[in-house]
Amino acid sequence: MSQDPLTAFVSRSLRADVTGVRSEVVAKNALIEVERIRFSQEGVERSLALKRVPQDDSLEVQLLPFLARKTDRVPRVLARGVPPPAVPAWPWIMTEDLLETTSACHEDPRAIVLTKVAIERAVAADGPALKALGVKTITPVELVERVVERAATDRPVDAAARAAAEALSRLPTVLCHGDLACTHARLTARGVILMEWRRAYLGCGLLDIAHLSDDVRRFTGEDPEDKLFEYYGELIGITINKDLARASRLVEKVTRMLNTDQNPREAR
Repeated sequence: MSQDPLTAFVSRSLRADVTGVRSEVVAKNALIEVERIRFSQEGVERSLALKRVPQDDSLEVQLLPFLARKTDRVPRVLARGVPPPAVPAWPWIMTEDLLETTSACHEDPRAIVLTKVAIERAVAADGPALKALGVKTITPVELVERVVERAATDRPVDAAARAAAEALSRLPTVLCHGDLACTHARLTARGVILMEWRRAYLGCGLLDIAHLSDDVRRFTGEDPEDKLFEYYGELIGITINKDLARASRLVEKVTRMLNTDQNPREAR
């Protein structure tokens, strides 16, 4: 008796015999499809997460397997599929199921910063490989100029943001998450892991910290002030003073306007 298509798909992806396969849709829209797939393997109940994304927004499908080989600070990747460009099918990636894990912001958010730095270090020598996978380099200056160009203005805030971006561009270029928010930092048995890498780019790591700091304030109701910036600086061996923290907050705030109705860091 032949297997049903879903069972065959999971068995083939895991290279293992599975039974009792069933699926539930977690999210489905024009930008993403996420399913939780439950099954039995050798008598043990298991689950995994399956994500599909459009061809033109599939950076995570390319990048995450590479990151997972470098560090356990990201979801474990079980399988992926990248159809040829001519095939009208969405790329997909199958990972461990972390959909119901707790946000790390419920505990000390410095653990999120520690995880971010661990990932930065894990791929610090892999710039060419990251670029080959589709991760683009984008400086703070380029981010701000895109916003100014799109808004077609030259307001005082533009001048301030440009100056802030110039200051940040002197810092090292690292792998940035691109959307380092509380919902994307999860507590697991092996520590904090970072999910959702579809907006990753090579740039200024302080912009991740600015985004996280602002999100922690909204998520917990408590303002971390400059504590996460200072901790990040300690970890990377650079003094992050109030001016740099202020600059990163301004650039993050301005560039957020570019991200309102499109894939952030467009055409990275």
